[in-house]
Amino acid sequence: MFDKDVIMLLIAASKMDPNHFLMLVLLRFELFDIFNGNSSSKDQEVLKQWNRLTEEMLYLIIIIVGERYVPGISHVTKEDVTMREVIHLLCIQPMAHSSLVKSLPENESHETGLETVISKVAIFKKPGVSGHGLYELKKECLKEFNPFFYHYSRPQHSKAEEAQKKRRTQESSDKALRPPVPPPFCPAFSNIVYLLCCDIFIHILKRIFQKAAEDRSNRWTEPMIQRALHLVGQALLEEKTQLESSSTEEVTFDFSLKAQKSGSEHGKSLFHFLTRIKSLPSLKAQNDMIMWNLQMFEVVKCLREKSGPVASFSVDHSTLEESVQDKEKAERKRKAEAAKAHRQKIMAQMSAMQKNFIESNKMLYDNVPESSSQSDTAASVDSFRMDVDESRVAVGPQQGVCSTDWEAQICILCQEEQEVQAQAPAMVLTACVQRSTVLTQNRGKTLSPKVGSYPLFMPPDLAVGTHTGSCGHVMHATCWQKYFEAVQNTTRNRLHADLIIDLENGEYMCPLCKSLCNTVIPLIPVESSKLNYESAELVGQHLTLERWIQILSSRIRGLRGTWETAAEEATALFDESQAEFRSILSFGVQEPPKFSRSITEMLGVCATTVHRVGLQTAPNDLCPYMPVMSWNTCAYTIQAIENMLQEEGKPLFGSLQNRQLSGIKALVQFSAAQRLKSSQAVIQKHFADMLAVLVPVPNVENTPSILEVDFFHLLVGLVLSIPALYQEEAVDLQPSAVSTAYNHLYLLHLLTMTHMLQVLLASHDCAVIGGPGEGDEAQAAAELFSIVSQHTDRAGVTGFCVEGVKRGVLPFLRCAALFFNCLTGVPPPEELSGTAESPESQLHLLCSYLSLPSNLFQLFQDHRDVVTTLIKRWCENTAISKALKGEMQIIRYPHKRNRLIDLPEDYSVLLNQASHFKCPNSSDDERKHPTLCLLCGVMLCAQSPCCQEQLNGEEVGACTAHAAICGAGVGMFLRVRECEIILMASKTRGSPYPAPYLDDYGETDPQLGRGNPLHLYPERYRKLFHMWQQHCVLEEIARSLELLNVMFPFEWQML
Repeated sequence: MFDKDVIMLLIAASKMDPNHFLMLVLLRFELFDIFNGNSSSKDQEVLKQWNRLTEEMLYLIIIIVGERYVPGISHVTKEDVTMREVIHLLCIQPMAHSSLVKSLPENESHETGLETVISKVAIFKKPGVSGHGLYELKKECLKEFNPFFYHYSRPQHSKAEEAQKKRRTQESSDKALRPPVPPPFCPAFSNIVYLLCCDIFIHILKRIFQKAAEDRSNRWTEPMIQRALHLVGQALLEEKTQLESSSTEEVTFDFSLKAQKSGSEHGKSLFHFLTRIKSLPSLKAQNDMIMWNLQMFEVVKCLREKSGPVASFSVDHSTLEESVQDKEKAERKRKAEAAKAHRQKIMAQMSAMQKNFIESNKMLYDNVPESSSQSDTAASVDSFRMDVDESRVAVGPQQGVCSTDWEAQICILCQEEQEVQAQAPAMVLTACVQRSTVLTQNRGKTLSPKVGSYPLFMPPDLAVGTHTGSCGHVMHATCWQKYFEAVQNTTRNRLHADLIIDLENGEYMCPLCKSLCNTVIPLIPVESSKLNYESAELVGQHLTLERWIQILSSRIRGLRGTWETAAEEATALFDESQAEFRSILSFGVQEPPKFSRSITEMLGVCATTVHRVGLQTAPNDLCPYMPVMSWNTCAYTIQAIENMLQEEGKPLFGSLQNRQLSGIKALVQFSAAQRLKSSQAVIQKHFADMLAVLVPVPNVENTPSILEVDFFHLLVGLVLSIPALYQEEAVDLQPSAVSTAYNHLYLLHLLTMTHMLQVLLASHDCAVIGGPGEGDEAQAAAELFSIVSQHTDRAGVTGFCVEGVKRGVLPFLRCAALFFNCLTGVPPPEELSGTAESPESQLHLLCSYLSLPSNLFQLFQDHRDVVTTLIKRWCENTAISKALKGEMQIIRYPHKRNRLIDLPEDYSVLLNQASHFKCPNSSDDERKHPTLCLLCGVMLCAQSPCCQEQLNGEEVGACTAHAAICGAGVGMFLRVRECEIILMASKTRGSPYPAPYLDDYGETDPQLGRGNPLHLYPERYRKLFHMWQQHCVLEEIARSLELLNVMFPFEWQML
């Protein structure tokens, strides 16, 4: 119904006799005979039609009497009309500014008038990191709600009614949706109110309530009763308003009198039927509204008698609420007592059954003291074990006992529980492997096995790494294989499914959380290190760092014959006469773990994916870099997690989510087990090549200098590959717990010292340290500086800062602590799980956990005889002299933490930059799509053939080509003229994302359609940064495509 139709009806009602008008309405709805009692039918369809027509007729009367918010018809202004529209829109739900503007009618100037009234009726709630700003209706405006507001659609009416009832329930008030007090009619329309007290109106309501009271269910409906009650309320409010503003003698509106007296002699008055229907079970939902109407009758009666209506109303209302509350309390008390009695009865039954069992099985309880003594013994053993673990050391001969292994896991597909064991069927963790540039210190640089020593040696700039993340959900390997096959079969038949997941590359969605995955990580049990501390102490007296290096060198020399046909003898730096080929075995060996066939198979599945994605090559199980890539992704993932924790200011331990903790633990154990599946000769050769960076190794040449290697990647590779040296021709062996402890200790000591020297050489522009009188640390640092200066160009190394070296080496130690915690399972000191003033303040705790001296420079003193010679070898590398002369790029430490580019606070600045952007490959003035890379800040010409480039033999757009170099395929772009973020995952996949720019109403403005001033919202931009930093861009794209299934008018590779 149009507003003008309502106005015409109001004009007609104001000029006609009320009874005549309502009779015409009854005739128009063909209900005259029904309410006159001259028509009856038993046909259910006819009765349903009459009921529906009655509902519509009552709704029309509600509109005619109540919808008077038109200037000239009642005493209201245009502002009041707009205010009422806004109130009823916000009664449905809190709404955004743009939604309100769209829902409000516009005037001849295309304005809604929202700005002038919104602050009077609503409170603005600012947006969070997602969503938009919302207007919420003020509580004092809720009384203006009319459930039969004539601009509501049917869905809006239902939503508004449900929302208001829910609110009133939360406020512990009744659910009566009372009609609001309307403004008075203008004199020309004042006769309309008499529709509410005319005889026909009373008769209509009386017949409706009579049908309900007599419970003739097929002749009335609950919506009909709801509308009739609303009309009664409107009439009573009108009478109350007139009585309050005029004397009783002047008031001619007498609805309450007619409702009580008309038909009262036969007990058939409207009031009588209203009183009867309040006890009907079928009208329980309307009981509050019926009670409110009965109270209003009392209020009007008191007003006519001039006996304090307000007080009477408040007393009646409070009495009603108290009676309702008393009933609810009594009901709750009765239920609580019944529940208590039921519990007591069950407990008595259980007690009786227990007594019967004890009496019938007395022999079972004779050994209770013995079992208690056994528990005491176990407790004493546990306490001894706790004493041993108090040191909380993860490396070396004082290593604590592993306290954390995998708990029993439940498969998310079959819901069966299983222990993680080496010989049990494999349990796997969903995972996603992707290339990453989050940690790069040289954006735009690419890595390839064809160039340099990658992937065996990761460059210190971490240009491109391989990250493996997991959502933490566990499945049986067989369940996952069946699920993956089912996904392949069903997805091939779906339209545009290739835009969501890439089946050819093994992608699938996690069955539980729908995260994007492309492999699984097998769960490997942590090897329990039962360290004999007495044996470890005896071994430590003979196995010094120098002797350990001799033994490794001799072992590698002997094994080289199995790698090469002709091995030349090399001049050894150390005297190897005392070190024999098999002397490495004399410090303890043991049998390596044997894994079930399914675990071995899953090790291959994961390693193949890591190798394929990391090197962007075809799957090749025979590639010698298969184990190397597993070690690299382990190291890079740990570095990424440490970087994230550092960025967010969280403690190293205790702040990771369970999914992150499970993922990194599974990844470390998988990387450690990878050597058992690969060729031992290949692993041994890799170890020799990596060790050559630290110590001289026979027949290894062209080794990168210490400035050209990332030492945490080197640590992970050496620690996980050194067990391969213990392999004999006929026997599978691995180092014992004692041998492993010293291997880890000396590798960590060597790498820590080398990394400190790396930091020192890279920070040659720092201030010179103080004199030797400033403590042991300063003296040791000065001695180290003196040795380094002898072997380097003094003009290059001018001095260094002790604190600067400690800051530079701290990320390496934090990563090492995470790595050894996942490898050995030894818990860290509790202090590392709490927040600290600064990461540097926890350096001594890290050193203690890693069995390093708190004064790191002391390492050079403890191993002076060995390290002095090694420092000379390290510093005399030609790459060092080039770097110190400025001929080669040097990476500073600690690494700078990458962030997204800084965006201007005002979006008009970006628009101004885009307006001055000129395509470098085109001279015409046609409209371009300037697109800003949020990773590096370059402005690109997107969706234009002029800037297409060749990528792997295929024509792609500027953004796709740029993302391949800048983000290893992952892109995050801002389309300036569209005010929209584009997330890109590959040449064929991407999705839009809301820009971090909001207007004053907390809303984004895609395509700049509204034209409101936009400002940067830092929380939104920070969320984008965290998405990129935590490698969740691919996951966000897959989820948005799965949820929205939005297709774009352009091809992604042409963006």
